[in-house]
Amino acid sequence: MSDEPEAHPPIEVRWLWRRVYTFGATLLNSLAVGGIVWRINDALTLRWLGLALVGANIIIATLYLAGATVTDWARLARSVRKAEVA
Repeated sequence: MSDEPEAHPPIEVRWLWRRVYTFGATLLNSLAVGGIVWRINDALTLRWLGLALVGANIIIATLYLAGATVTDWARLARSVRKAEVA
């Protein structure tokens, strides 16, 4: 046994704030989409809204599960832009 005090991992390692952000963002996203769907009857608009919701949930899931940071997303976007130019 060592006499050194146990260091607590940073909050990000414990995922507390990732969970708070993810659950909060998902709840707000769902409430907003529910409100929009309640008011719109156009099938084409609802289809695109559904696809946008799937895209938003993919981003949220990536941030939560994979632990991607904003810099990771920036690198990904930069590599996609380079691939489109080439």
